[in-house]
Amino acid sequence: MYRQASLFGQSPGLVLRPDLSRRLKLLTEGSRFDLAGSCAKDPLGQGRRRGPLGRWLYPVTLPNGRRMTLLRTLLSSVCFNDCAYCPLRVDTDPPRASLTPEELVRVFMGLYRRGLVQGLFLSTGVFASPDVTMERLIACAQILREKEGFAGYIHLKVIPGASREAIATAARYASALSLNIEVPGETYLSRLSRKKDFRRHLLEGLAEIARLKERLGRPLSQTTQFIVGASGEDDAAIIRTTELLYRKFRLNRVYFSAYQPGFGRGDLPGEKEARRGDLRTREHRLYQVDFLLRKYGFRAAEIPLEKGRLPLDTDPKELWARAHPEFFPVDLHKASYWELLRVPGIGPTVAKRILAARRETRIRNLENFFPNQKLLAKALPYVVF
Repeated sequence: MYRQASLFGQSPGLVLRPDLSRRLKLLTEGSRFDLAGSCAKDPLGQGRRRGPLGRWLYPVTLPNGRRMTLLRTLLSSVCFNDCAYCPLRVDTDPPRASLTPEELVRVFMGLYRRGLVQGLFLSTGVFASPDVTMERLIACAQILREKEGFAGYIHLKVIPGASREAIATAARYASALSLNIEVPGETYLSRLSRKKDFRRHLLEGLAEIARLKERLGRPLSQTTQFIVGASGEDDAAIIRTTELLYRKFRLNRVYFSAYQPGFGRGDLPGEKEARRGDLRTREHRLYQVDFLLRKYGFRAAEIPLEKGRLPLDTDPKELWARAHPEFFPVDLHKASYWELLRVPGIGPTVAKRILAARRETRIRNLENFFPNQKLLAKALPYVVF
């Protein structure tokens, strides 16, 4: 017997079996432990449950700047891995659930046809060998492409330890592939898992995706993510590794996810830090550093640190400016694009506006260049015009 599933509100025609609705609710809730986006301004963690109809719809900004709403879910919450930060690890006993590829496709296409989602972000627990698990993920994408004719955005998570053949097959159907690096090195990974090998399971997979991007003949986005704080790593290690990942694998984005207290083993190095709320601020500062590395021309060695940590109370770009008075003030009529980006409050959009304006006339005030007074106030002490 079928009924209108309450998970989907009153969307007409999207009718699910009660059991399917229950499983989908468990799996979409489980996916919130692997979200990308800073939550420093969200002390209650509501950003990890965002979505117009519930936490299972996930508005995102893609690495290319495009905004869309995704159905984000796990295919299965059964997992044989022992990742110490994860509430779904093998030695825990939460409610488990799985979907078949056909069930997942049916739910997604129902949402897509009603204009509620534009794409799919699909991950899963590791319920079998890496390649068998990948086969199930790939089957979802294959059905969407070949049977349903869906030509939109599909992001698939690559399972650590998956073979080259499995990754290559996933790339045939995906718009984006990601493999979470989790930590900045083998020493830190050994604190979280006895089953994973940093080089063999993580770095080699990232390298294979990077090779595929060169050979595929069409755009394929590649991302990764750190779990911040769980392994006791410092920010210096994450920042150095982030710079290396961009340089070596030409990643589109690196994401950071603060370890969520109470969900992992209680003896993790970052448990106390997480309970104080500091990890979410660290996550936010790391996103700011990511912009400096990726868009502002900074190098990892330039990022200001205190004993290997980013100060939690100040934007790292402002700290750099304070530490380099010899660089300022910047003359807005002479500075290059990259010099403008060193000024607190000036980002790529404002820098381009200044460059365009000064080609036409002398700059006599700055208010029209800035989207708000707060950013203008940050910039004024560091510029002349």
